[in-house]
Amino acid sequence: MERNNWIENILNSTNGILKVVPSDNLFSQIQQRIQQDKKVSSKILWLVAASIAVLVILNFSVLCKFNEKTSSTTAYLEMTVNKSNQLYQ
Repeated sequence: MERNNWIENILNSTNGILKVVPSDNLFSQIQQRIQQDKKVSSKILWLVAASIAVLVILNFSVLCKFNEKTSSTTAYLEMTVNKSNQLYQ
């Protein structure tokens, strides 16, 4: 019984709290601050996009060269292996 009363007291403790009313011009002040924030220029955006494109192209070219080197090494190994597929004699 005491537990139920305690729970009810906790739940009813917020009944006397009044809502806070903001000032009338607060919303307009917030909007003005948001509009004052600087935007990123389109020139900077294009520079960032171009640098990302260059990095992607460089990575792709390095991967292609790595695949060519790996395939040539594998082909050389296949040619040098004995017909019985033994690495060591």
